[in-house]
Amino acid sequence: MDIYSPLQIREIFHIEFLRWLGRTVKPENYAIKGGVNLRFFFKSFRYSEDMDIDARSMKVFQLQEAVMKILNNRAFQDNLKSFGMARIIAPDISKAKQTETTQRFKAHLILSSGEDLFTKIEFSRRGFAGDVITGLVDDGILRAYKLAPLLAPHYDCYSAAAQKADALASRAEVQARDIFDLFVLSSQCFGLRAHAAIDEETAQKALERISEVDFIQFRDTVVSYLSAGDQEAYNNAASWEEVRRKCTAFIEETRKTRA
Repeated sequence: MDIYSPLQIREIFHIEFLRWLGRTVKPENYAIKGGVNLRFFFKSFRYSEDMDIDARSMKVFQLQEAVMKILNNRAFQDNLKSFGMARIIAPDISKAKQTETTQRFKAHLILSSGEDLFTKIEFSRRGFAGDVITGLVDDGILRAYKLAPLLAPHYDCYSAAAQKADALASRAEVQARDIFDLFVLSSQCFGLRAHAAIDEETAQKALERISEVDFIQFRDTVVSYLSAGDQEAYNNAASWEEVRRKCTAFIEETRKTRA
């Protein structure tokens, strides 16, 4: 059996959960977003411990039932044993947040070694924020785990950039991962459509906040979520300055396009 890192184990779980979700829920009713969207479809090299999904047109109990059936399904769990996951402990649904706006499922991945890895799948029920497309999860990721191809609905590059810019501008506490994610998207989202996706007010606030994050915060909150090789490349102040410079240039370009 291949040996995978804790971040890779979570990633395998997310991929296979999405495979089963696609068999249960109509693709027009959900969209992958956030870091998992960037990693699976836009070549991000930042892993995510948790997965965020937007959902619509399903009642709370319907989505809850669909997710819990997957997590408790014997075949689903058996498929993951070859990756070192001995069993999956589904959340206690009586304690899990299940509202009209948010449904949160916290799962424990119990490894053969006895290690307990925590991951969260969160569905936002506030509607879709942007354009949703159906795409193939990156072949390089799937090949690393010898997994079959997977099609899934997710936000396109332009919507993902707008969502990340909004997060950077509006969070109570600025997060280094939002800057890094815009850095990743900057080489893939270009042209008038990309820039029009980020409005002037959001662009201005996002630019102001980039300077608030220093290398120490980036190192402590982002670098450890990169592969070993990428950690070596980015674990220095000069690389972080380049990330911030590229992110700043990308957002500033949105203003020039509209001028």
